[in-house]
Amino acid sequence: MTVKALVTKGVNRAVRPLGVQVVRGWSADPGIRPYVPAKKTIAAARRSGLTVCDYIDKHNAEPGTTAATVQAMLELARLGDSVDRVCEIGPGTGRYAELVIAALKPAVYEVYETAADWLPHLRKLPNAELMPADGHTLSHTAPDSVDLVHAHKLFGYVPMVTTVGYMWEMARVVRPGGVVAFDIVTEDCMDETTTKRWVTEGAFYSMTPRQWTIDLLDRSGLSLIGSAFAPVSGGRTELLVFRKRQP
Repeated sequence: MTVKALVTKGVNRAVRPLGVQVVRGWSADPGIRPYVPAKKTIAAARRSGLTVCDYIDKHNAEPGTTAATVQAMLELARLGDSVDRVCEIGPGTGRYAELVIAALKPAVYEVYETAADWLPHLRKLPNAELMPADGHTLSHTAPDSVDLVHAHKLFGYVPMVTTVGYMWEMARVVRPGGVVAFDIVTEDCMDETTTKRWVTEGAFYSMTPRQWTIDLLDRSGLSLIGSAFAPVSGGRTELLVFRKRQP
């Protein structure tokens, strides 16, 4: 092992409790898998004869998971079949974006993505507008400007303080009557079997208390309108959907 590799290993041992890892471009650590490499994933999907969406579902959750999640979100949101502006945090492969765009046909689809290798893929989305992403805020989106702001399979992988910051940002940018949607690992996701599996496999997911989240966003003008569970590797997350109250 090289000196550089030894140093990297030592740094990663120190920061792993924070859910952070130093990598060249992606992580092979099964406990920290928030980053999916674009080139390898797209190539693997093509070899399998699958779309990127179907490939990710097959290998990281269950077939049809993405479509079922989007359907549940839109049924709860009741935004109609056409909206002006949608914002997504961390779309990565674009699997949720493709389905949301097909259903809602937004004039603008804002993308906040920090993984540079996925940006060329995301630029191909209809009406996509790639926003400068700092990994913490939606600073280039105006207040009360979007009909729907959503995030999927993101908040379970980042520190809770990052999640809370994004929640406040989502509440800021969504218009009155608009919808905020995201999935988190809540206590309702953590039965004993799932807990034992994640401990045994060394999986890293960040849990966010359900009622605490609802209360936090209620103080920001958002009311919970529904929820649904979605599979994730070795367990499940809970999709929460909120509507911003009129002033």
